[in-house]
Amino acid sequence: MTPEPLRFQRRTVLVKRSLQLKYIGMVFLSVLISSLIVGGDIYYSMARVILTENPSLAPAISQFNVIILVKLILYLGLMVLISLYVSHRFAGPIYRFEKSAQAVSGGDLTHRVALRTGDELMELQDEFNAMVASLQSLIEKDRALTRRLEERVAAAAKKLPEESSAAREDLESIRLELEHLTSAFKL
Repeated sequence: MTPEPLRFQRRTVLVKRSLQLKYIGMVFLSVLISSLIVGGDIYYSMARVILTENPSLAPAISQFNVIILVKLILYLGLMVLISLYVSHRFAGPIYRFEKSAQAVSGGDLTHRVALRTGDELMELQDEFNAMVASLQSLIEKDRALTRRLEERVAAAAKKLPEESSAAREDLESIRLELEHLTSAFKL
């Protein structure tokens, strides 16, 4: 019986600190502003009506104000936690894409993005991997063409008479340049 492979789990909550903090800030501010606008309007309208009809309820409304303030703080704290979770679901894949792009830009065309099951951006992962596979295929074709050209240049150099050493050196130089044409890529 073979053991089940270990699932990759991120242990760092803030994978891309600046991106996640911006996202959390935007969510927090939008929830705060909408809560203050909608909740404030409803509260003001209700309190005005209640106090107009029954001014003796002012102490009860003061207690109610404290309860509303505590609840607002708890709700906003919950929104921070939820936005942290959601930002983590996006920041992890973005971080992996950055690392993968760095690997590919360094010439490693064997590298593929591997996101966790359920991560966001799975479609982008498939497109990125298809792009890298396409580049790999094109470079492999170019490398094969380069090898054929190297062989032809070497064969042409051998056919030259002994006294044309300058032409041989030129052809050898061309062959070396062809040899290095796609050598920077890992296929």
